[in-house]
Amino acid sequence: MASPWATPEELRLHLKLPTIDADQAARKIAEAETTIRGALEQVIDAVVGDEVALVGNGRSIINLPEMPVTSVTSVTEDGTLLVKGTDYRVNRHGILTRLCGCWPIDVDVDVVYDHGYAEVPAIVKQVCLQVAGRGYVRTSTALAAESLGDRSVTYDKDRTGENLSDYERRLLARYARGNESR
Repeated sequence: MASPWATPEELRLHLKLPTIDADQAARKIAEAETTIRGALEQVIDAVVGDEVALVGNGRSIINLPEMPVTSVTSVTEDGTLLVKGTDYRVNRHGILTRLCGCWPIDVDVDVVYDHGYAEVPAIVKQVCLQVAGRGYVRTSTALAAESLGDRSVTYDKDRTGENLSDYERRLLARYARGNESR
């Protein structure tokens, strides 16, 4: 993976703390990145030479699973190398269009391409800091409720910062792909 989306110092400033445990902060930032990647089902970071095996769907378009697409090195259909501009075209949103008809049903379509962001978008970084910040300041046990008589303990995962809020999901929605691409 690429370098972290945020630094412990940026997390310290975000939380307005005088000092911060750099190791714990780095761990919380990495966990927040994992949470965001999982929610978006996207790598986000720039990847060069990614190979993906797709299957023809009988339609003129196939969606590549990662975006933005920055470059396509090759597209092969059932082992035959296709020519960009003649056989296919692709846009930055990952839409691979067959120019001569449709992608044959159940035929292997192998693509080698580059995708992702050289610099993580500011809103993604901001959400990362928010999620990491919640995880840093809240205890990992996330005790939501506790009773003394007959002992009852309730834990709440939302309180650890491990989940994205609905607001954060809306902020990140433009960086996610729909189910059709998977």
